[in-house]
Amino acid sequence: MNTETTERLNELKEQMLELLEEAKDLIPEGMAKERAKCYWYAHIKTALLKEHEYLGGSLVTMEDTINELIEETEEVQA
Repeated sequence: MNTETTERLNELKEQMLELLEEAKDLIPEGMAKERAKCYWYAHIKTALLKEHEYLGGSLVTMEDTINELIEETEEVQA
């Protein structure tokens, strides 16, 4: 695995987080926005990152996968 791959995965993760925020911000304040924040928004955000404002999270986040690939690359190079 090369650094181009992990850099691209990081870029995609950041783009997904930006789009997730944009989607949430499009929803007017009210019950629909609160439900979105508690369900699909939280599920997606916790699947991407370990550090978030929600309890619990994914067993393996996208961030974990990127870090794992970086570690594998470092081991191969060592």
